[in-house]
Amino acid sequence: MHLKIGELSKKTLCSVLTIRFYEKEGLIPEPERTEGNYRLYDIGYVERIKFILNCRTLNMSLNEIRQLLTYKDKPEKNCSDVNELIDLHVSAIRENIIKQQKLIEQLSDLRGTCDGLCTIDQCGVLKNLA
Repeated sequence: MHLKIGELSKKTLCSVLTIRFYEKEGLIPEPERTEGNYRLYDIGYVERIKFILNCRTLNMSLNEIRQLLTYKDKPEKNCSDVNELIDLHVSAIRENIIKQQKLIEQLSDLRGTCDGLCTIDQCGVLKNLA
């Protein structure tokens, strides 16, 4: 069964532009084309795009996804590299959480410099940002 790009988009809930982007980025292979130059996708594309979308929901970068797809395309290999990639991703997320928590503290401290009862020219937030 072959799908045109619009049908693939509906099956995967992925926009046509995003599918073309994934193709351009090498995350999905270039599909067959009809004599009229329409792209034709088989069911493997549905699975691959769903895999990519699942990775994106986990905030994985295109490079991480590309690497996972490389591993996925070599099913006979040991999965330790996959685990290492996931471990690195988790570490990066933890570091980001720490940075975000510090940012929340900074913003809370900044917010504490203004009681909201003064005029704009006396606003502690704006003065501290200057």
